[in-house]
Amino acid sequence: MKNLTFSSHYARALLHGPRTQGLDIDALLDACQIDHDVISQPKARIRTGQFIHLFRLIWRELNDEFMGRTSAPVRIGHFHLMGSLVVHCANLEEVIRQSIRCYRLFSDDIEIRLNLEGEEAELSLIHHHPELDPDSFLAEWLLMVWHRLIGWLIGRKIVLSRAHFSHPLPAHFDEYRFIYPCKCHFEQPRNSIFFSKNYLSMPVTRTPAELDEFILSSPRDLLIWTVEDDSLTTRVRGLLESFDEGGLPNLDWVSDQLHTTSYTLSRKLKAEGTSYQAIKDNLRRDQAIIMLTRQNLSISDISSQLGFAEPGAFSRAFKHWTGVSPLAYRKQEA
Repeated sequence: MKNLTFSSHYARALLHGPRTQGLDIDALLDACQIDHDVISQPKARIRTGQFIHLFRLIWRELNDEFMGRTSAPVRIGHFHLMGSLVVHCANLEEVIRQSIRCYRLFSDDIEIRLNLEGEEAELSLIHHHPELDPDSFLAEWLLMVWHRLIGWLIGRKIVLSRAHFSHPLPAHFDEYRFIYPCKCHFEQPRNSIFFSKNYLSMPVTRTPAELDEFILSSPRDLLIWTVEDDSLTTRVRGLLESFDEGGLPNLDWVSDQLHTTSYTLSRKLKAEGTSYQAIKDNLRRDQAIIMLTRQNLSISDISSQLGFAEPGAFSRAFKHWTGVSPLAYRKQEA
């Protein structure tokens, strides 16, 4: 996806481990050109490059792939080592079982389980010291990593039927539509993702060389997942991003492009936990941030390019999306 940004929640979450271990937080933010005031705003957005830079910097400074959220660090290289083992597996079930054995060696805090007793496969994660992960960032991150890694290994997007989380509904729930594009349930006994057992017999299609490239670009390909992502949400956003006639099209136009009806499209988007309006708003939010921080455009110009009737409507929408006005956001970024 173009113009993708990340919630400031995730940037603040990344800093939890470094803060508890006494690292200089201001220096980390400065190195990534992230404004200290912007990151404190609950609705603020962080540009993709800044976020990935911060991720990699924290990994390096802590030498810990679990970012200071377990009782002992998991040194850089463990994930690559696990991948180098499982890329030779025959099918996805073998991948998961081998990976679980690796995790048992990596950390006593994190336990991964594969449950095949029900109609679907359940891949669950338990953090045995949740006080070290107070906002459940590590649990969310690792479950997402497992979902995307195993799908990447078989060259297929693994469509989730639902996801369960042990924590309450978070304030940043809007982000889940991109991370977990399925029905999400909170305050559950454990953190789990559910998917069809049919995936388990699918063969591994990646090579060790592809794995090395995948790891080298990490976490970019884990965070920005588009090649294998055939969800309707991503397809709709892709159509909107490619629309070059000014503004954004209506639901009927998108439905025609996807050879379906507006009713069916709306129903299927709802099943993925989103709506056409929400996709359009998220895209305009991300585009607005890029325009405000990278382009010398007036608020009026940005408002017009994004399809708002007048600048006041854009300003109100932007403040609703991010918690600050466009001018205040531009000033903070400057």
